[in-house]
Amino acid sequence: MHGYQIAGELEHRIGGGRYNGAQVYQALYALEARGMVIPSAPESRDRRPFSITPKGGKEFLRWLRAPIVPSRPARDDALVKLVFLGREDPEHLVGALQRLRKMHVRRLSAVAKPGTRQVHTPARLFMELSTMALRFREEAEIRWIDHCLGRLRETTDRLALGTPTAEGDTSEPDVEEA
Repeated sequence: MHGYQIAGELEHRIGGGRYNGAQVYQALYALEARGMVIPSAPESRDRRPFSITPKGGKEFLRWLRAPIVPSRPARDDALVKLVFLGREDPEHLVGALQRLRKMHVRRLSAVAKPGTRQVHTPARLFMELSTMALRFREEAEIRWIDHCLGRLRETTDRLALGTPTAEGDTSEPDVEEA
């Protein structure tokens, strides 16, 4: 398979928008350097097929069987900026969160809503499951951003009214049970 075919398969099987063929080729060249894939003669000027090596197949199976870890690190950009901008420049933080929200709304709108639940093939089932994973992640990000913006508004309103905030309050927040 060449890189553009791989990008098309990813788009078809996973959803979530288009995949960049150039990025797929960069990954293929990195895998080639590690002995995981080997190139074949180019089909055309920009379409070079690759085949997986036995070493690459073994590593791929190892990766597939490895435990799944959460994809969002506890120290991602949004959380770090939330902490520091919140103290130094809350107004800029609100703008950054609003821009981030717009980005997630755009990404959510790019993820197709699944059709009927009548799944006739494993491929359709896995497409539906991956699409819903992408939708749920974007919806969760939007919900978190909305929560942050609401809390920032509450705090700003209290400060404007001269009502003290719970600065230094060490009590545990209420957490909804799932």
